[in-house]
Amino acid sequence: MAFLVVALVLLAGLCCLLLVLVLAVLRRLREHETRFERLSAGAVDEFAYYDGAELVGRRVPGFAGHPDAAPRLVGFFSVGCGTCHEQAPPFIASASERDASAIVLGSPADEMTGLLEGVPRLIVGEEGDTLAKAVGIKVFPTFVEVDGDGVIVRAAVDMAELPAAAPAL
Repeated sequence: MAFLVVALVLLAGLCCLLLVLVLAVLRRLREHETRFERLSAGAVDEFAYYDGAELVGRRVPGFAGHPDAAPRLVGFFSVGCGTCHEQAPPFIASASERDASAIVLGSPADEMTGLLEGVPRLIVGEEGDTLAKAVGIKVFPTFVEVDGDGVIVRAAVDMAELPAAAPAL
């Protein structure tokens, strides 16, 4: 009889523990479902305040030139990014005024590279992925101005946030 009582107490304890674990998993699933719904609805989520300022001072590999050169404009785009498609025309307009490069991540990149056709330097594929990781790009699109030493002097997630190129003297 004592054995039966001990077995029932252990079974009840195990059931309580399993109930707590199931409730914890359900709560976590609800959190993820809510977050997924917000992302699907177009909410920016944890990047709501990302402005690219943390990139200032970092080097962009392969972008060092003449130290007296005007800042170069570099745009980081992703193939599946709707905002990237919206920001491509202002980027291209600004690219015609200064030395610009566009880096496209993802594949197939045909549509995005077609949008960025007027940009002097277009980097696609593995080289673009490597550059974006080296710089620390987290959000697409991201636009940076790089000085003659290859150091980022300004960064933004919207072309309207970057000042226009200085007029040639």
